Amino acid sequence: MRNSFCLALLAVFLLATGCRTLPYQNKALEQVDQSKGYRFANLEKGEGNSDSLYVVLTFSGGGTRAAAFSYGVLEKLRDTEIVWEGKRRRLLDEVDVISSVSGGSLTSTYYAMFGDRIFEDFAEKVLYSNIQSTLIHAVLNVTNYPKLLSPYYGRTDLLGEQFDRDVFEHKTYADLLARKKRPYLVVNSTDLTLGTRFEFTQGQFDLLDSDLNSCPLGFSVAASAAFPGLLTPVALKNYEKGDENQLPPWARAALKDPDPDDVSYLNAKNMASYVYPGRRYIHLVDGGVSDNLGLSPVVTLLRQDDQGRKQMKMLHDGTIKKFIVITVNAKCRENPEWDLRAKLLGLMPVLLRASTTPMENFSQAQIEYMKMLIDHEDTVHELKKMRAQVSGGTADPQVDFKFIEVAFDRLSDADQQKQLNKMPTSFSLHKDQVDLLRSAAGQVLEEHKGFQELVKSLN
Repeated sequence: MRNSFCLALLAVFLLATGCRTLPYQNKALEQVDQSKGYRFANLEKGEGNSDSLYVVLTFSGGGTRAAAFSYGVLEKLRDTEIVWEGKRRRLLDEVDVISSVSGGSLTSTYYAMFGDRIFEDFAEKVLYSNIQSTLIHAVLNVTNYPKLLSPYYGRTDLLGEQFDRDVFEHKTYADLLARKKRPYLVVNSTDLTLGTRFEFTQGQFDLLDSDLNSCPLGFSVAASAAFPGLLTPVALKNYEKGDENQLPPWARAALKDPDPDDVSYLNAKNMASYVYPGRRYIHLVDGGVSDNLGLSPVVTLLRQDDQGRKQMKMLHDGTIKKFIVITVNAKCRENPEWDLRAKLLGLMPVLLRASTTPMENFSQAQIEYMKMLIDHEDTVHELKKMRAQVSGGTADPQVDFKFIEVAFDRLSDADQQKQLNKMPTSFSLHKDQVDLLRSAAGQVLEEHKGFQELVKSLN
């Protein structure tokens, strides 16, 4: 009887404390000011960085596999010396933007926050650690029961606390902004209601009338990695807007003249869903659901959408001479064992495959579209050049575009490819697996014809 009473008392205590337990809550903006906050325009180039060589990295999802593979790319760029505009520097120093998803966001965010320190402690601190086991122990830890019994707190919030404490040392976007140094970090999640990309930048948070500065870096990375089913969605508060927080002119114009076939109109509709009443909270899941390569911001930039106006000005006024995009794709192309038998398949393997295959197919379509955009830019420039010659005018300065994909199937060693394609999508890998991923990333770049041509042109 006494034991039953104690258990009942414990249950009441857990329920009572759980209902009062809240995860991180984003804060409202004190004043709307589009010149402040974490934006590309508020970051300086930094030593060794020139606007004329514009380098964008995109890191895919894939747990520790993606984090290690993208880390190997950073190591290779660090070790690649170039001579640009008469000055010798590392190719890594020229990186201006990193857009990332899920596991790749661990690497991108750490580098954006701590710079070269990533090469000193990131492997031991993150890649060789068992993040997955730590999270499971946290879920099973009785001291966390009050949190997990709360209707507002989930497993992803625990992961965010873990990242905040163990990886990012309680740093926030205010700390990232205080560095005032590129690369500009774009951590991507997915708006569960719209099914569209949601990025952790002040431009996106303006639509919520919210201040990104107070957001822990660990929370944004956890939101980027919140794979549906395994982890829980996280919620951001969408604050009521004043008259000063309105849609930009291009979005208002697009909404006044609806065209369902126009991408700008669809983007404007999505933006309006944040600004106008009706959505008090925004629920976020894994960024891979909407874009597993982190390529969408680059596509937006090259499509000349209003959001990329500053960078596009740099493209057309002669500031940028070379525009380099390096996409790190940690996708596995394994052959499932079920292809060897007629036995009925279990529910979990089928659901996992059904959820990831569309993401993989979309990623391949994105890569092809990216190549088409670059070809389009080259074609448009040639046409403008021809017209200028006929009319006696001048064309925009030539920009040399280069797109490089770093993927497992670009390795010449078939055995290495096989080993890499067997690595699971988890936050726990053996040290030898991590080291193989790191070395393979450098090897892919070493063997990549496009990368060889790039380095040659820069020397």
